[in-house]
Amino acid sequence: MGLHPSGGLLAIAGILVLTIGVSELCADEKPAPPADPNVYETDRPGEVENPFALPPGRAELISYVVEMNAAAREDEFGGGGSSLLLDATARFGMGAGFEGVATIDRFLRTEASEGADAVPSPGVSYATVLAKWNFLRSATGDLGIAVAPFIRLPLDRGIGRSSRSESGLLVPFDFDLEGGWEVQGSTGVAREPTGARSWNTQVENQASLERTVAERWTAYLELQLASGEGPPAWATEFGMTTRLNAAVRIDVGCSLGIGRDSRGRMAYAGIGCNF
Repeated sequence: MGLHPSGGLLAIAGILVLTIGVSELCADEKPAPPADPNVYETDRPGEVENPFALPPGRAELISYVVEMNAAAREDEFGGGGSSLLLDATARFGMGAGFEGVATIDRFLRTEASEGADAVPSPGVSYATVLAKWNFLRSATGDLGIAVAPFIRLPLDRGIGRSSRSESGLLVPFDFDLEGGWEVQGSTGVAREPTGARSWNTQVENQASLERTVAERWTAYLELQLASGEGPPAWATEFGMTTRLNAAVRIDVGCSLGIGRDSRGRMAYAGIGCNF
């Protein structure tokens, strides 16, 4: 099944159309959560940048539609092509400063480039499970650091041509610079399979400068660096987040590789609802 450029745009538009109804549902059925924008800040697809954990008994559901080329994926399925992906995440507050997170990735459409030897079929691709412990947080919420071990399970052996799982440790952080400015990001290391018997250790770093431009609007610009086997891969990400009410956020943005060897391109739109 081919990927038409209009397909991703229609899917993204669909999320935005449904946002108003979902926001009303989340706001009416449950009492408003505590006024803590850090706790309820939604992580973007494939990233863990928010160090703060949900309060015990709270939950957040997050869904993103992502349109990207193969170079934007670590596995670079089939060596080329593009895809439309649905990313669904659930966060659960399990204790003071501790939360559990589960994510499912599903390919909605895929398109192989000419000469590619493999391409995943539409369907579930990965499941990721992580635990986050916010072990350091200032009394005012201006500083936060956490640790987040994770495991990523391939549910389609056509991706990366391996059934072995990836695992690693992330350290997300957040610093409030006052005046509407904030620095957020993470550093981490992952051990991923690269074949039938070999492994690759990947170090990933990302830092985002965020600016509150209006009462409910935040703009961000992020720099990313991944290094392991081969040359380092640089990318930049930018977008806008808006808070519709105390329970719902929506996020729209894109990511572009930097340099001749970084060809990844990605556009996304998502919604997060806590209750």
